[in-house]
Amino acid sequence: MRNSATQHDGKDLAKQVALLRSQLEELADTVNGTRHSLIGRGEEVLEDTLHSARELIAKYSDQAKSMAHEAARLKDRAGEKLVEQTEAHPFTTLAAIVGIGFLAGWLFRRR
Repeated sequence: MRNSATQHDGKDLAKQVALLRSQLEELADTVNGTRHSLIGRGEEVLEDTLHSARELIAKYSDQAKSMAHEAARLKDRAGEKLVEQTEAHPFTTLAAIVGIGFLAGWLFRRR
């Protein structure tokens, strides 16, 4: 009698192992399908983002270059004007520098 009970438990155990194995295979297939779906969606989102970034760069790169050239031109012009002003009115420039120096010294001394 003990032998038949052991055989019965062994058959049940084998059925449960087979059932667990099939459930694990189904779970693995589901996980793989979900992973492939997520990877595909991620690639689509990445491509959309790259496309948008390229459009933005193309749209504003010319404007940024233009602004950089304009800023460089203004800097050069301001430097030229400063030299012209200094050469035309050297004593006025010297007085302005001395006045700014005294004012800065007075302000920082009070702190």
